[in-house]
Amino acid sequence: MFRTVLVHAGEHPALAQGQAPPGLLSPAEETILAGLTLLPRRRKWLLGRWAAKRLLGELAAEDNGVVAGLPRNEDWRRQCSILNDESGVPYVDRQGQGRRPLSLSISHRGDWGLAAVALVPGARIGADIESVEPRDPALVRQFFSESEAERVGSGRDADRTVARIWSAKEAVLKAMGIGLRHDTRDIVVGDEKVAPGLTEGWRALDVWLAPVLAVRIAPRSLTLLCRDFDGHVVTVALLL
Repeated sequence: MFRTVLVHAGEHPALAQGQAPPGLLSPAEETILAGLTLLPRRRKWLLGRWAAKRLLGELAAEDNGVVAGLPRNEDWRRQCSILNDESGVPYVDRQGQGRRPLSLSISHRGDWGLAAVALVPGARIGADIESVEPRDPALVRQFFSESEAERVGSGRDADRTVARIWSAKEAVLKAMGIGLRHDTRDIVVGDEKVAPGLTEGWRALDVWLAPVLAVRIAPRSLTLLCRDFDGHVVTVALLL
């Protein structure tokens, strides 16, 4: 249904310095990077492009049609841009051909970058990575539903529970293309549930949407998956 890739800032010395590895960026992306003056913002932005273009390269090498139209030459990264639309949703733009029909999501946390692509035609994907660490209690009070807050308070691993719920909310909002502009309490993340056929440590999560959101995705169905990775939680939401 989808494919993800995780990258680390330590993979290339340029990334840690907020500089682009040679041949990574298109001219349009180089212009965007030049406008980012703060080092943390530059690093995060570059990690997203590093992850996205690695994933696109892997999919193109498999020749499965998911990334049809990607240039087949050594300079393809320079000919493809990872841009954001007016809602902040990332997309692939090929020079001279415009936006490609591909659902892409990007996330970053610390030194890790995540990219995800939906493999089902017409599907929409949202992905998020969060670190498992102590958080300000205000996060739960302001952005979690009552049932979610109760689960955090009664659980043994509160930090992981908070990371999983928050990551899931972000992934769902990304898949819907609305981000954190909407009240996150309208998405209620439940417990793990049985889902056959999952691999690589992925687990399914129950999720409920308030009517105001449910009507926006109809008649699509929402699938929510998560897995643990090196002190982080990775979550993928799919609208099928």
